[in-house]
Amino acid sequence: MRQLRIIIIRNAAPYDFGGGERFPVFLARELQDLGHLPIIMSRHAKLCDYAKHEQVPYRRSWWWSRQNWSGRQALMTPLYILWQLILVLYYIIQFRRYQPDVVHLQSKDDFIAGSIAGKIVGARVVWTDHADLKHIWRQVDVRCKNPTGKIVAWAARFTDAITVVSQSERRLVTDNLPPNSPIHRKIVVVYNGINDQKPKHMPPKNKLFTFCISGRLVIDKGIREAITAFRQFHAAHSDSRLILIGDGPDRLQFERQAKNLPVIFRGYKTNPLPEVAATDVYLHPTYHEGFSVSLVEASMLQLPIIATSVGGNPEIIHNNKTGLLIPVKDSTALRGAMEQLYTDRKFRANLAAAARRQYLARFVFHTIVEKQFIPLYENGIL
Repeated sequence: MRQLRIIIIRNAAPYDFGGGERFPVFLARELQDLGHLPIIMSRHAKLCDYAKHEQVPYRRSWWWSRQNWSGRQALMTPLYILWQLILVLYYIIQFRRYQPDVVHLQSKDDFIAGSIAGKIVGARVVWTDHADLKHIWRQVDVRCKNPTGKIVAWAARFTDAITVVSQSERRLVTDNLPPNSPIHRKIVVVYNGINDQKPKHMPPKNKLFTFCISGRLVIDKGIREAITAFRQFHAAHSDSRLILIGDGPDRLQFERQAKNLPVIFRGYKTNPLPEVAATDVYLHPTYHEGFSVSLVEASMLQLPIIATSVGGNPEIIHNNKTGLLIPVKDSTALRGAMEQLYTDRKFRANLAAAARRQYLARFVFHTIVEKQFIPLYENGIL
């Protein structure tokens, strides 16, 4: 296997720092271990800080925070095209400096400019969609609708492969494409994963029965329903608490909602795993999900899990086998699942053990990179 020089590009809103933003760092570390030469390019401050923390090479790059080009904003499409042309020139300069064999793109603007620049310098181009293309390509086959989505679809001709994070995402993405689109044959499912790791300094289990959520503090993550369910649960079980790890634009309203409850807001943490590992049950009540790295992390840590039955969640959590699935936006169902796990220690242990076994069989990231990403880098979709 020859040594590959790989540029990984990922950008996102400044407050976003979930699985999609950590993924480039996980990927780069695995590539280093396999003897390759990755470098991350991003404007995202937290991603760059995380790369530095993990001793992964990175470079701060250009990115425009304006991402909404729908409705009346579509009239500014010429400005968007100009920006893309500038970005193409920028990436050509950067790519000629690093001489990559592969350019691995993971965000909308970069799908366009990075693909064109990558092909100009002779690199293989791979996209990874972190649950964005299902929105980007909405109405892409309708005339006079979604001009930026049409540009992204046009740019797909320069790709050698497009990876999506779940079977659910593949269906949602391809449903937006014309049946005869050549893009279909480029799309392949590659699950995200993580490597087996035990926190070095794990806090001891607390005397209080502890539920945990780790991720962005936004409405769509189901935090409101989690606090509502916990309020009802805590009224019957005072020996309980809820820990929220992460930050986001809706944090203040959640703090107001949780007033007078043992709900602890830990804020953003570079490595949340030690605290997650010390809890009793992991909650993931999100409204939508492409593929949740946090669910894989909880499985790796052998925690019992409650998750909403949306998106790629059922591809990780099989109800009553590797966790509990509940309807979305249903605080009553969430409270019932919390009660079930609280009262049945054996059931908790069985779910957690099954989740751990599934993780080892399907979601060890080293194996995913070696057996799936490297062949794509070398050959594309055959």
